[in-house]
Amino acid sequence: MLPGYPFSVINFLLYTFFYLLFSIPLTLSYRTTRVINFAHANFITYGIYTAVFLNGILGNSSLFIATISAFLVAGIIAVANHVFVFKPLEKRGASMNLIMIASMGLWIMYNYVLYMIADIAHAMIGMNFISYGRITYKDVPELVVNGVSLSSTFTAGLLYTSAILLGLYLFLEKTILGKAVRAVSDNPLLSEISGIPRDSIVLLTWFICGGIAGLGGALWTSFSGTVTPTSGDAMILQVFTVSFIGGLVSLLRTGIGAVAIAFIENIGIAYLNSLFNVPTSFRPFLTFLTLLTILIVSPPLGAAGGLPYRFRSKKVKEK
Repeated sequence: MLPGYPFSVINFLLYTFFYLLFSIPLTLSYRTTRVINFAHANFITYGIYTAVFLNGILGNSSLFIATISAFLVAGIIAVANHVFVFKPLEKRGASMNLIMIASMGLWIMYNYVLYMIADIAHAMIGMNFISYGRITYKDVPELVVNGVSLSSTFTAGLLYTSAILLGLYLFLEKTILGKAVRAVSDNPLLSEISGIPRDSIVLLTWFICGGIAGLGGALWTSFSGTVTPTSGDAMILQVFTVSFIGGLVSLLRTGIGAVAIAFIENIGIAYLNSLFNVPTSFRPFLTFLTLLTILIVSPPLGAAGGLPYRFRSKKVKEK
């Protein structure tokens, strides 16, 4: 019998939902722009705090309103990053490494901006936004399956994740704009020659990717015990690990990565705790170990010269 059943299974599924919502947009944005975006953590955090401010200041208890608002806010931030930072750097001939470093700068800047906003809101209405408790939404019901009560977070996670994945699939596979996004991802030069407006497609992609991550952040407020302006940062290791499993290019393998990391962090740690008394606080260690293994054995796009890359390089030198 699985230790902690059925709660370990429920948590495994919940974390799978969240990792899908956080990691799929990271992979899609990299596929289209080739930017390794560390400011992706801010999309999650600002989605979280959009829901927090709506609840704390306006008294909103509708998850639908919170997620739609978070989608728009995070999507606009993603577009602003491209327009005011990434695109100007590209025009000046900056390398992808330099743009990645710029995204780190944005990551830090947005953190401090959010701290300032939270402090101002605290001074104005006397409510602590630096550490905000779990939000209970009234428009999502709880489910009971075989006598097991499933929280409203589980219900919402299942519905939102299914809707986002299905919508994204239909968009990319069945619509003209979606096919244009795929064309820009596969061959930017050829797509421009074919008359596809690359700049517009990149803007659209950033908006969608930022929006999905922000939506996931709003949903996170119904699950996490307490959120802070660094809540998105706390998940960035798992998010990048999941995307690296997908090679930063495959949405399908990113989905598999989300399932794998959620399994390791919940089912895996439950067994280790039961058999060897490994504390549950070792979850990040298991994720980091997975990330290191991926980078060494099968690095995304040959980055950092993992084992397959080294073997290929050695063969080329011998020839």
